[in-house]
Amino acid sequence: MQSYYESVRDNMRMPLTWYDRRNCCPPHFHAGIELVYVLEGSFEAAINGRGMTVRAGELLVTNCYSVHAYSAESCLSITSVIPLGVVPSVRKVLTANRFRENIITDDERRSIEFLMRLLADNPGNEIMQKGLCYSLIGLLIERIPLDPIGASDQASVICAILNYLNENFERRLTVEQVAAQFGYSRSRFSHLFKNTVGYSLPQYLNMLRCRSVCEAMLSSDASVADLAANAGFNSTQSFYAAFKAVYGMTPREYIRKHCAGGEKK
Repeated sequence: MQSYYESVRDNMRMPLTWYDRRNCCPPHFHAGIELVYVLEGSFEAAINGRGMTVRAGELLVTNCYSVHAYSAESCLSITSVIPLGVVPSVRKVLTANRFRENIITDDERRSIEFLMRLLADNPGNEIMQKGLCYSLIGLLIERIPLDPIGASDQASVICAILNYLNENFERRLTVEQVAAQFGYSRSRFSHLFKNTVGYSLPQYLNMLRCRSVCEAMLSSDASVADLAANAGFNSTQSFYAAFKAVYGMTPREYIRKHCAGGEKK
């Protein structure tokens, strides 16, 4: 599994909405608001390290840049990621504030379900999509109090840390170096990071580095050993161990699976 900054979500011109029968995803974050409305069953969510159960008839609201992860055994839901560019007139409100609550229950008229279904069922209607996004955001602002985000807010700190790692994972970073970068002791930083993201810093860095190697393996003629070194691994042995832990297969097996006939040494 990987966890990372989903920057591709921030570049979307339109919301991305889909029906999901297995609502599972590893820790990640993006600039847009994410909404998940449960039609049947329930799922477990963790937002910035805080666990919660979301049940049928409830809407999960994930604030901008909040680290979130989901898991479910049986759940039918509608998920929508709304980039801030789709709702420019409330962009400032959504980035300067956060919704105080993450779960709200639909009312008797099923207004939230109605709007979410319209989003999912009409992906090609740009005018309708934008109007529905404004309607949903307006409904949320009316129902949930907004709290200003402070510079020391934990979600903001974690977001800054993940951005830093996303930009610097190729360096030989240590826990001590990253902790000092953000003004933490080693023990305090390790506790904060593991509780929020769900992985230790070395595990998370290995995920980012393995993802980078995977992308390069399918588009470069360089050897796997060179790609691993360029991604920040200090030895071929540590790379192979990390790759197997992240993907459950060897690099050669990964290449064969994603690029028929491909071979790298």
